[in-house]
Amino acid sequence: MRRDTSPSEHVSLSTDRVPAADRLAYFREALLHDLMPVEIYGDPSASFSAHLEADRLGPITLRRLTGRTPGRHGLRRTPGLIRRGDPGNYGLVMYEQGSAVLTHGDRQVELTAGEMTLIDTSRPYDGSYVSGHGRLLSIVFPREALPLPGASVDRLCGARLCARSGVGALLGAFTTQLARDIDGYRPSDAARVSATLTDLIGAALAHELEAAETLPAESRQRVLFLQVQTFIERRLGDPGLTPASVAVAHHVSARTLHRLFEPQGRTVAEWIRLRRLERCRRDLADPSMDDRPIHAIATRWGLPCAAHFSRVFRAAYGLSPQEFRTAGRARG
Repeated sequence: MRRDTSPSEHVSLSTDRVPAADRLAYFREALLHDLMPVEIYGDPSASFSAHLEADRLGPITLRRLTGRTPGRHGLRRTPGLIRRGDPGNYGLVMYEQGSAVLTHGDRQVELTAGEMTLIDTSRPYDGSYVSGHGRLLSIVFPREALPLPGASVDRLCGARLCARSGVGALLGAFTTQLARDIDGYRPSDAARVSATLTDLIGAALAHELEAAETLPAESRQRVLFLQVQTFIERRLGDPGLTPASVAVAHHVSARTLHRLFEPQGRTVAEWIRLRRLERCRRDLADPSMDDRPIHAIATRWGLPCAAHFSRVFRAAYGLSPQEFRTAGRARG
């Protein structure tokens, strides 16, 4: 097991260098001594490999777990393990690969890739994978971090929640990207990142409970801004993307939309233009796109007027698009 301090605390656990016959026992022993002990089980005679990465971001812990075995395997938290260690957390578990059966309280549900569920670490649960490869992401956080009534949230424990659409998909995408980029974050980023995750988790669970109006106004605004950002990023190539179309798509007034962007020091139109220019800049800096005409790159990102594109690009970067591309090749 490896620990370090980036971005705050990092734990890595792998069976890669453990003899095949000892891997299951090694992984089980490590997880039994965790702050929130769980037991991994499976056929000890079957080939087994597993890898766990965990990062603490303020009050939140992000875990990525992969496992591979030809037989059934899983994780369980028993009443005895709860008595040994119970930090009083929830865990939002996102299934990325494989099929699992979760038993939590009086519920049993089958979960597949693109689905998620909520776990109460103070209550027993058992999540078993069928043979093959399983991969999941989990976000462990204190119960009190959620601005929702505990009794309402408990109704979602062990239920199937969707991470393929709406705010659930936004939460899934944000968490997946966070896991990929975790090494690039500094300890000073922990508070901001954990606050964003808490906002998204609260919004996703409130949506399932049809209780979005119970969330603090500030949290709803922050989630709406993330939704708008995502909407814009996915439609930069559409020349019809305008502040008006963004407002309509999110069922808000133009005034409300502009207020969302005030803390960024940009208008909505400026934000869209700068994001398009940044995509164009990346393409122009990419040698593999040298055969792509400049006007085609600009059109690809929603800037079909060559004269307008050249003017706004020079204003942003101090060079014309052609000068920028040429200078990049001269540098090597």
